[in-house]
Amino acid sequence: MCDALLTKHSWEIQKSHPNSQWRRDLVHIQRGLHLEVRPVTPDDDRREVDFFQAQTAHERSGRFLGVQEQLGPEQIRQFTHLNFSRDFAICAVNRATDAFVGVARYCRSIKDATRAELAVAVLKEYQGLGLGSYLAARVFEAAQEAGLHTLVAEMLKGNVAPLHLLNTVSHKLGWQQRLDRSDPDLDVMYLSPAHIQTTDTAQQFEERLKLPVPYTVDKSRHPHSLWRQDLVYPGGLCIEVRPSDVDDKHRLSSFAKICHRERVRRLQTAASEVGPEGDFLDFTTGFTLVAIDRSSDCIVGLAHFHRDSDWSCLNTLTSPSYSGLGIGDFLASQVLSAARSEVLGDLQARSARIPGSSL
Repeated sequence: MCDALLTKHSWEIQKSHPNSQWRRDLVHIQRGLHLEVRPVTPDDDRREVDFFQAQTAHERSGRFLGVQEQLGPEQIRQFTHLNFSRDFAICAVNRATDAFVGVARYCRSIKDATRAELAVAVLKEYQGLGLGSYLAARVFEAAQEAGLHTLVAEMLKGNVAPLHLLNTVSHKLGWQQRLDRSDPDLDVMYLSPAHIQTTDTAQQFEERLKLPVPYTVDKSRHPHSLWRQDLVYPGGLCIEVRPSDVDDKHRLSSFAKICHRERVRRLQTAASEVGPEGDFLDFTTGFTLVAIDRSSDCIVGLAHFHRDSDWSCLNTLTSPSYSGLGIGDFLASQVLSAARSEVLGDLQARSARIPGSSL
């Protein structure tokens, strides 16, 4: 259905990646264009900046609903470093210049996991070829697959091009639409699929939004330690985070049984010959932090970094009973810092973290 939006504009659609849902090669022989359509990835930072700079002031104001002189670092990262289980972005890249010529995305609402903001932008010289409609249609497809109920598109008053584009796409795909003109500055279009696809994704996000990270970090018990601290939760739960040590062998064995030993083994290198807990106690080529419930004295979470001669890996694991409390994220962030300063030989970073130290 999406491909039909391009064929009337003389595009040839090549599925050069038969195992890919989103990648396409678009060839326009008359215009001599060869575009790659694919999801946006973290290495698109420069392309995103160049795309912004290639837009006219009028295009930028339509895209950002006001004056926007430049993209800040946080915006660039937001546009290119996506959590695809939550958001979606797809781009068209000119093969000859390796540059963005069009981007479309949705960004899920924080307050309502079934709703997302829609945005589509195509450079002026590539407009009129159906590219914007095609990119928008792919976003519609991704949104329906993700179980979204509504896409919301905001447009400046008098900007009729996006209205026409969304009318075309929604009609072609059978989506319902409602236009709200009550705002003096903006027109808002609400788009919904005729048949909402029920998935666990939206439900999971709704549940996750109800789970704030409620802990506070308390370093009062170990003021001179870099890596020892307590995560204190309302209701009395206290999780001690610290480097693993030889006294954790029994705790690690019990943790492995709770989380299934096979999952724990994946966190260890294949070269280990010192037993199932060996890698977690080796700080010469790695670093391990454990999270211990102080009331039960049991390990409930673990993060492990290992460095080999030509590769490195970082893994985290949390006990199922303690998932959703932010323990895994906290452990991962701490181990990343430890890997940099303790394992990878960044003495300057380590010195900066130790009061009174010097190189």
